[in-house]
Amino acid sequence: MKITLSSFNPLSGAVHANKEQVLELLRSVTPKGDVLVLPEAALCGVPLFDLFDNKQLLAQNLQALKEIAKSVKDTALIIGYMDKEEKSHVTAAAFIYKGKITKIFDSEVVELKGQQVQIIVGSSPEDVSADADADSVIFLNTRPYLKGNVTARLDALKKFAKRYSVPTCLCNALGGGDGMIFDGLTAAADKKGNLIVLGELFREQLITVDTQAAANKISYDTPWQQELLDALAFGLRDYVHKSGFDQVIFGVSGGIDSAFTAVLAAKALGGESVHCLSLPSYCTSDLSKSLAGQLASKLRVNLEEVEVRPAMQAVKDSMRHIVSHAKDSTDQELQSRLRTTILGALANEYHAMLISTDDKSEAAVGSVVLYGDAGGYLQPLGDLYKTEIYELAKFLNKNGEIIPQGIIDRAPTSELRPNQKDEDNLPPYAVLDNILRAYIEERRTPADIAKILHLKLETVHDVLERFNTSDLKRRLAAPVLQVSSHPLCADLRPIIKKIEF
Repeated sequence: MKITLSSFNPLSGAVHANKEQVLELLRSVTPKGDVLVLPEAALCGVPLFDLFDNKQLLAQNLQALKEIAKSVKDTALIIGYMDKEEKSHVTAAAFIYKGKITKIFDSEVVELKGQQVQIIVGSSPEDVSADADADSVIFLNTRPYLKGNVTARLDALKKFAKRYSVPTCLCNALGGGDGMIFDGLTAAADKKGNLIVLGELFREQLITVDTQAAANKISYDTPWQQELLDALAFGLRDYVHKSGFDQVIFGVSGGIDSAFTAVLAAKALGGESVHCLSLPSYCTSDLSKSLAGQLASKLRVNLEEVEVRPAMQAVKDSMRHIVSHAKDSTDQELQSRLRTTILGALANEYHAMLISTDDKSEAAVGSVVLYGDAGGYLQPLGDLYKTEIYELAKFLNKNGEIIPQGIIDRAPTSELRPNQKDEDNLPPYAVLDNILRAYIEERRTPADIAKILHLKLETVHDVLERFNTSDLKRRLAAPVLQVSSHPLCADLRPIIKKIEF
């Protein structure tokens, strides 16, 4: 049997547009297989959150399914959609052949051209069994991409196929929405458990597998750094485009975070669609401006400069009758917020999406300014620790300098006062990130963390106190591109609290 798997990228809630995309696929699919497979929730989109309980959306979804069925002739269609079961809305699969719809809510075997095909929707290969009569098995999924889970999912697919001695296919959702990234993983294993077909991740495409023909064994060996870069670029591009934009804007400082953001944006959208803004103030070094220029030249992105000092002086003058000499912390926050004000104004002029360049380490300890550098529509780096960004930067540069080495080598600084360094108030990022991982991901106590990492207990307490007093900033920040199993946005924690260590 020839099974065509589609990396299908729907828009959440846009049932009519998704239906038209399906109909176009049915008209153009080549080569003509016995069955065309689209992933779970292909018709309604994913994620839906509260829209999942929307009765109007459910009705539109069911009507669209009937309209699609009229166009299904000799090539059968398997498509994920939204239905109602026992008074609850659920994702289901529809097997459609010559206009007839068979609804599948968990797992069912259908007959197609003399072959028994088991269709499993919503479950993963490690969680279910194959039917004894199945000649092939097809999984429809909406599993979000996470670092390292592509290999794990392919291994589960191969083990399932080998265990039950049945050709097995996997069709996962594609798309980026609300910070989640769906990689569009399409793959097939033969009954011996060999991977024989694998589509390119993060790209709309069709791949066909013949379950009865001999095929060569293949492997997946993409480096984790490249896989993660591809995921972030795709997630950024899909989020931007589905939000109605085709350009982005953000500030560049000559630091690693804004440099890495620029790399991702250029990869995702092309350099001509990326607006970088240098926003020097009284404490901005010549090195920062020079490195920002070198970066823009290498990436061929747009770079403009707007001085913050005049606006800052005007604001301070306007409130001088109240505050004659502002605190150092007031000056720092004022700079950050004025930079975001300028970025927001130009974002409006260019019709570009303003994105934040903050990373997970900074967000964890609150080293961001609310309504300042934390402002934007999206945080592409919000689920990457600072040390991970340095690792990825080194990977990018291994075959030639993409991020200027001076950016990688310089000490991290927010540069909101003269000669400022992040390590003035924080442990080195290699230490900080290890503390955060132990606390956030491993749920260890401060005493355990101090013992395991050979640190003073006061150092650990200081970091965790910063973490536990920064929930308001994280709650009000932009959505994060989620690539780890422990994104900071996943835990809904009280803002007003006192954690006693």
